[in-house]
Amino acid sequence: MVSLQDDYEKAMDVLADLAKEYETWVLSDLQHLNDVFVKAQSVEGIERAKLIQSDLFRIAHDIKGQGATFDYDLMTQVGNHLCRYIEKKSSYGEKELDDIETHICALNQIIKDHLKGDGGEMGQKLLSHIEEIV
Repeated sequence: MVSLQDDYEKAMDVLADLAKEYETWVLSDLQHLNDVFVKAQSVEGIERAKLIQSDLFRIAHDIKGQGATFDYDLMTQVGNHLCRYIEKKSSYGEKELDDIETHICALNQIIKDHLKGDGGEMGQKLLSHIEEIV
């Protein structure tokens, strides 16, 4: 008979294997996020809003959902902040684009510097900067 402990250990082994691949996956997601952002910068009005509210939001939401699972809590926090920011806006001018770019840069920095957990002092400064964006 398989015990709950055995099931738990197997699940943790699977999760550890997936964690090794997380940075590769998230780098691909971040590239897609950046590609959509660049495209959004090149258009205006409703077309820009649609790109940001659909494609960019979806990618940010995926990043948000995966981060904490792999000990990248800051990816979840910054991704969540970006999603909430997008939801609050109905149009996206230069200020909004700058704010979105700040979020994207923060997400890239977290992965580049391997800021796991709360990210330590550097991660907390980064998060504080993000939380100032309204």
